[in-house]
Amino acid sequence: MTLDLIQQVEVAKKLTCQFKIAESSLENHQCQSLISEIYYKKLGIKFSESHYDIEAKIELYPHHYLMGLVNDELVACMGLYLHSTNPERYAKVTEENIDKLLIKVGAANRYSGKNIRELSKFVVKDEWRNKGIGKLLMGVAHSKDFIHMNEEEPHLLVACANVSIFKYFSDALNIHTRIIKPVPFYKIHEFYRAGSEPMESRLTIPDIDIPAQWYQHSPIPGEYEIEI
Repeated sequence: MTLDLIQQVEVAKKLTCQFKIAESSLENHQCQSLISEIYYKKLGIKFSESHYDIEAKIELYPHHYLMGLVNDELVACMGLYLHSTNPERYAKVTEENIDKLLIKVGAANRYSGKNIRELSKFVVKDEWRNKGIGKLLMGVAHSKDFIHMNEEEPHLLVACANVSIFKYFSDALNIHTRIIKPVPFYKIHEFYRAGSEPMESRLTIPDIDIPAQWYQHSPIPGEYEIEI
């Protein structure tokens, strides 16, 4: 091969990202610190483990965290709420709202609107953005190993986000989301909502809406490669 041809060959660089559920107090603290830092810097939102205040822009910390690590450095994380979800607090979503959607698709015999969890507080360090880590984390977070951890009955997933966020992440990963109801405007979201873009609460029915690639075949803990 000539030198000119060698120079034209693009060598794909691969990045190995490890995903694991935070277990120790230190790991939970690392995730909380990363979320707090990014949310305060970009959105002016603070966090508490015990209370939330819409006007004071105080959010609740998630109950569990999925860590994204590169060379043992925490570069991204995703939170999991077991209760007190954003759709319940901000969109006033009820068990009855969700049950109606379950009946429509014939899933009311497997799930109940009272059993919901939420993936939220999804962050990536600035210097690690635009490398594919965010979408990979979003996909792996839908693994049954994370969303169904420590559950006695099957749970559904709910979410609150701008429509563009659902398009950029969920739609791109082929994860189906079902509109429950719109989310009114609150001061806590003033730097999150883009102009007049609508914000919605949505439902994901795990065994119907999440592709097997993420739901069944993304073990946690696990290592995943990204081409950058």
